[in-house]
Amino acid sequence: MNSCLRAQGCATATHRARFPALWCLLLTGLVLALAPGAQAAPAPVPSPTPPESAAGAPFGVQAGLYGLTTLTGGHFGYALKAGARIEDSAVIYNESDEARTFHVYGADVANAAGGGLAPAQEGQQMRAVGAWLKLDSEATVTVQPKSNATVRFSLAVPDGTPPGSYLGSLVTALRTPAVNGGVNTETRIARLVELTVPGTADLQVSLTELEHRPASGGEEFTVTVRNTGNVLYTLAGTLNITGGGSTRTVPLTPTGIYVIPGGSATITGRLADLPALGRRAVTASVTATVPGGAAKTVDSNTVRLSYFPWLITTLTACGLLALGLLLVVTRKRRRAWLRRRTEERTALRALRRELRAGNRPAGDPHEAQAGGAKHP
Repeated sequence: MNSCLRAQGCATATHRARFPALWCLLLTGLVLALAPGAQAAPAPVPSPTPPESAAGAPFGVQAGLYGLTTLTGGHFGYALKAGARIEDSAVIYNESDEARTFHVYGADVANAAGGGLAPAQEGQQMRAVGAWLKLDSEATVTVQPKSNATVRFSLAVPDGTPPGSYLGSLVTALRTPAVNGGVNTETRIARLVELTVPGTADLQVSLTELEHRPASGGEEFTVTVRNTGNVLYTLAGTLNITGGGSTRTVPLTPTGIYVIPGGSATITGRLADLPALGRRAVTASVTATVPGGAAKTVDSNTVRLSYFPWLITTLTACGLLALGLLLVVTRKRRRAWLRRRTEERTALRALRRELRAGNRPAGDPHEAQAGGAKHP
């Protein structure tokens, strides 16, 4: 009993001893909280970092919400219904040591002649994203050295726009004035604006006739791919060659390029190591792939090639013809020589027979002299 009381008393003493320490901690915290400048600073909001393209370059452009949306590669990507509108921004970084004035505008995007995509030039008539993208401020922006500026814009999809993929771009141009009568130069950075209007995707691929021509000891094949559907896709192709007891493939280039709806791209492949004699069948196979979606493979017409050593054959034929003519001429000459030789031998044998018979041959000069003595 006493032991229990002692234990209880010890516990109560320990509990009482803890209270002053707890009150001290609470009072210390209250004083620090009320002290000037002691409030905890709010968590810093991460600021966008300059785009990688700005490193070592006079300027760079980055999507305003880069890293906070589903944007990839610093470009803009939206899925909007017809009639919808969205607002966004772009950040222009001036990495130079002087103020720069930039010109910003929206542009349509088309397939370039050599493959890939290219924004339309300013002043051209815009028919899609380039016309739907509107800047909220002036198109000319001045950015101070080692600083950045934000350009806001909106994208409004017109009512009745068919479902599909639409590509445009936000172009930022820096024009350098001419020096000493030189030529103005303009550096442009175009950030893609990829717009998807939801609806039924129609992946359609159309190929032109597979054409070929001799090139550097081989055959060069070209085919043009047309996007007749409503979705954006990338393409890759090969030449399939059969014949000669084997089958092989040759890649078509360029590969992995985008083809916008209504656009086209020409791809090329070269077939080398052609046989001197034989036949080959060549077909182009093109696969169109929607990014993150379906794929479709289309084959072209088949080109059949026949290889024959015409030069060697022609030279051989000419050689054989010349040899034949030589043989004919030589044979005629030999026959004429044999005929003359036969005639000479026949005449010689006749002369020998006359001599053996004691008769002088006709036209002997001695007989002619004797006849002249008898008849003066």
